[in-house]
Amino acid sequence: MSATGVTPASSINHTRRTRLIAGGAIAAVAVGLTTYFVRNHYLPSTNDAYVHAYTVTVSPYVEGYIKSIHTEPNAFVKKGQLIYEIVPLPFQLSVDQQQHQLEAAIAQKAALEDQVLKARQALKDQQASQWIIDLNQQRYAYLQQQQVVALEKEQEFEAAKLEAKAQVKSATLEISRLQKKIREQEANIRALRAAVGNAKVNLNYTRYYAPMDAFVSNNFSIRVGQYVKPGQAMFKLVDNTKWWVDANYLESQIHRIRDGMPATITLDMYPGTTFHGKVINISQGSGAYYSLLPPQNATGNWVKVPQRFPVRIRLEQNQKHPLRAGATAHATVNTVKP
Repeated sequence: MSATGVTPASSINHTRRTRLIAGGAIAAVAVGLTTYFVRNHYLPSTNDAYVHAYTVTVSPYVEGYIKSIHTEPNAFVKKGQLIYEIVPLPFQLSVDQQQHQLEAAIAQKAALEDQVLKARQALKDQQASQWIIDLNQQRYAYLQQQQVVALEKEQEFEAAKLEAKAQVKSATLEISRLQKKIREQEANIRALRAAVGNAKVNLNYTRYYAPMDAFVSNNFSIRVGQYVKPGQAMFKLVDNTKWWVDANYLESQIHRIRDGMPATITLDMYPGTTFHGKVINISQGSGAYYSLLPPQNATGNWVKVPQRFPVRIRLEQNQKHPLRAGATAHATVNTVKP
């Protein structure tokens, strides 16, 4: 036994155990690092990801006072549901006025068409009278050459012939004048019909219906009696039919990611809940490239900064755990499965 009270055999066993523990720890760390890098290679993930949805900024098409409101902030609205209505009376009066003008123009055109019918009948009568006068003039001209009738009688028929010809020409010009007025009236009718259509469109725009299943934004602030104007941004609708995650991967992580690959998403707001999605596409430019002031790496001192590329992953809305635009997410793409 040594002076320390530890036998040489015990010291050797202790040394062996220490070496085994150290070796196991090193092996565990090596396996852990290998697993991490292999997993990150085949299952690239990032927590730089956010939930997105299409939004529609609602602005009135016509001006007026808000008559009624049929929703509230953050409410869900179904496609075709009435959201608000502008006082429709001025627009209804405009429709009625344009409609009355259109009906008057149509009636005026009908009256002109009746006049054309009468003018054509008068032209036929004038042409028949001219034909008879021409025959009489020719007969008396022949008789005058034979000196059977006096010259004055033949001249009377010649004058009657010229008068009948003038009356036929006058009747023809009257028909042309009436037809021109009808064409002008037809153009006026088309313009009035367009005006009626426009007035009806404006009347329809006094009622705004949800264009899709959506959520009303929190900044919904319109009130009954409020005056609104065309182009005035009033609130937004968040489209509930299309949701996706923009996962901003480092450029060193996207070499295996392809369109159509499956992905799993977790949201910070729903711990323990996993969403399943599919890669839609990968951005052709980095986030910095599309920024307002993209970096100018060809000027000044240069520092290499790894870039991130948005990978868009489609998600389906979940009734139990509803998606919310702007929520932070953690995305993992499975590059092994097809």
